[in-house]
Amino acid sequence: MTGAGRAARALLLLLALALGGAVLPAAAQAPDGEIRGRIIQGTAGAPAPEGIPVQLIILGGADGLETTDTVSDAGGAFRFEVPADPQRTYVARVEHHGVQYLSQPLLLSRELPSIEIEVTIFEATREPPKLRIESTVVTLLALDRAAAQLTLERVGEVLNESDRIYRGDESGGTLRLPLPDGVAGASGAGTDSGFAIEGGVLAATITLRPGATSVVTRYVVGYDRAEDAYNLRITAPLATERMEIEVPARFIQDLEPLGGSEQADAREVSGERVEVVALSEARPGESVSVRLEGLAGRNAANPLAGSAGALWGALLALAVTSGGALLLLVARQRLGSGGEAGA
Repeated sequence: MTGAGRAARALLLLLALALGGAVLPAAAQAPDGEIRGRIIQGTAGAPAPEGIPVQLIILGGADGLETTDTVSDAGGAFRFEVPADPQRTYVARVEHHGVQYLSQPLLLSRELPSIEIEVTIFEATREPPKLRIESTVVTLLALDRAAAQLTLERVGEVLNESDRIYRGDESGGTLRLPLPDGVAGASGAGTDSGFAIEGGVLAATITLRPGATSVVTRYVVGYDRAEDAYNLRITAPLATERMEIEVPARFIQDLEPLGGSEQADAREVSGERVEVVALSEARPGESVSVRLEGLAGRNAANPLAGSAGALWGALLALAVTSGGALLLLVARQRLGSGGEAGA
């Protein structure tokens, strides 16, 4: 087993412990269910998938975590015989050109002993395709008065309009996100990704698949305690349909949109008022900006407090490492409506 495989196994075992009885070890069972799948080539003109390795990850088996492997046939089809046990969760994993594809979590039972799935794969390129950003939302997550710092989260939906995965240039870089003023630290999250501060930007090395890819980054910025204000500016690296800054009203006394930005209708999020400043149809280099005043209010509550939030906080941390996407995928299904991350 490779180092990445051991890491994924360890993370999945942690998930099994976190979810308790949902994935407790079960006695060995004879296969009475079936998972039938097909790998589909999503890149026009590329060879049909044949002999592609497929791994089935099983949570809730006799050892807590099990895997079994096969390969697709000439038509891209594959098949697994498994127990139709509702206490087990199955996830099909396909890797092609170093990119991992995961199915949705699969559940079988005596009433539903078989299931059919499709996994679409794509060829990769280092030639930049047509990219644009559908939306960028920056949220003020926390205020630390003692350190005079703000914590911001930026979520961008990047659209790759080609039918190939963009792996970045020869250095692997795919996006260069301009940093907000006064940045003291920056990081990003996600599998198959890396982030580094380079000359006023956060350089992202992240696999951009056809369609939308969420790029999540966080920043800690300092503000002038004496002035008790901060000018927050978020700059578009690509053409962006809409940019928004969300500020919980409890963090500030007032705000003022700057430049061409406009104040939009406030929102109610988890019972609290959130002010919104927006900019539509931003060209590369344009910014949505707002002046935040009266930051000497009370500190923000910990957004990951509470039992459900604490679990999501742990899973978010695990999501940054190999296999983390699978953890979140399965946890969302198992937890259902049991709780949401406060952030």
